[in-house]
Order: sequence, then structure tokens, then C-alpha cells
Amino acid sequence: MLLNALLKLRQQKPAVALLLCLLLLLLQTEAAQQQQATATTQKIPAQEQPSDINSPIINGKNKTTRQHQQPLKPIIVASSVNQSALTRMIESRLAKAYLALGFQLKVQYLPAGRSLLMSNKGEFDGELFRIQSVASHYPNLRLVPVPLTSVELYAFVRPAFVTDSQQWQQNAKLRIGYVRGFKMAEQYLFKGSRVPVTTTRQAIRMLNQGKVDLVLDDVESVLQVQQDLTGTEIRRLPQVLSSDKLFHFVHKKHQALLEPLTAELQKTATTVSAHPH
Repeated sequence: MLLNALLKLRQQKPAVALLLCLLLLLLQTEAAQQQQATATTQKIPAQEQPSDINSPIINGKNKTTRQHQQPLKPIIVASSVNQSALTRMIESRLAKAYLALGFQLKVQYLPAGRSLLMSNKGEFDGELFRIQSVASHYPNLRLVPVPLTSVELYAFVRPAFVTDSQQWQQNAKLRIGYVRGFKMAEQYLFKGSRVPVTTTRQAIRMLNQGKVDLVLDDVESVLQVQQDLTGTEIRRLPQVLSSDKLFHFVHKKHQALLEPLTAELQKTATTVSAHPH
């Protein structure tokens, strides 16, 4: 139709028809150039095209290849308020073992007697460490069978203490202080009066004040307290009253952890002396 119209216009007005033909030719040429440019762009290889810095894929690699780590499951165990450097060493060792299993160890410090009761009830996931005989008295606690350390029980007295250090156990007049929940002291036999207290600090203070005649405890615990108490003068009787190993305990609800925990702790098996409470 357009061609017929141009032919008629050429007969009537040749100049105008010629001008329209030139304009039409120019428009066709421009359209052809645009089509060629578009085709060339589409043929550019993918590696030559500019990268979008906001794209998650760069050079064929996903920027988010690091998977989001799940938070560690907490394991909360109880321990005595009496702490020492070696207590923290054992805590560190257990923390590494739990970390290898995907858990984060947290320690709640409580009076020794109370912590055992609460752990046995399942209010905590276990005990940081105790002597082996605890298992027979607290049936809900399971012993992890890798010794963490050993501990020795001693008698501590004031310098004015006058009695045969080998026979004080037979003296019914003596007042014997010890930390409630410290099973080695609770199980040790003597004829004197028992004076259970909450912490080693209390026991040493009462000894220094003459409220008890003798204190049953371990060396590390007493030295830890004595650093903070001025004017305390006590001495340790030479006899080792008792010696035992310490173990980590978990509540029975974590029975499945016994085997893997044992394997992890055996990798770092060592023998040290530590706080027993």
C-alpha cells in the first residue's frame, strides 16, 4: 500500500516522492544497525560480561559457601564454690571434651552439699568432679570412667594444737570441722564432734578463731583460702588421712554421653592434684 501511494505521488509530485523515499531508506538503515548491535551483545561470552558485585555467585563460586553454624548445646554442671587454679584446669579440660562433641560446658558454683542434691535431682546436667563413691550414694549420677585427678585428705590445726597427731582420731573432745558435701571428710572416721560448714573459708576462719580444733581438707583448698585471710596461722599434720581419684559425673538423662566423653577425655589423660569438692 505504501509503495502504491509513492508511485502515485511520484506522478503528481516527483520531488516530494523522492524525499519520502530517502527518508524511508534512512529509517530502514538505522533499524538494521540497532538489530546488529543487539545480536553482538548477546554473543559476548559469560566470562567477559561485567560481574554484579551484589550477586551471590562470583566466578562460579557461591559467596555464602560458609554455612551458618548452629549454636552449641549447653551442658550445665554444678561444682563447689571453693575454687582453685587446678579446678579451672579441670574445667578447661572438660570444656574441650564437650566442645568436641558439640556442647558448651557451663559451671554453676554452689555449696558442695547442695550441688550434689540438685545434680542428682536432674536440676543440673552433672557434677564437675567428685570421688568415685559418690556413685553409690547418688543413683541418678553416672560416673565418666576417666580419672581427672587425685586428691589427698589432711588434718589442719593451729600451732597451739597439743595432742599426739597419730592419735587425735581417738580424742572424743575434739571439734572437727569440714566442708559439708566433701565426701572424703564426711566418710573419714574419728571420735570427735563433727562440725560441718559450707565452705573451706568458713572452716579455716573457725579454726583460726578457736571454734574448731581441727579441719579436714585438702592442701589446694586451704592454700586458696589462706591467700585471702590475713593473720591465719595454721599447720598441716604430716599424715595423709585418705587418698582418692576424682571423676566427672553426668545425670542419667545424659547416659548417651558416657562413651563419647570417655573417648575424648582419654585423649588428654593426665594425673594432677586438684580441689575435691
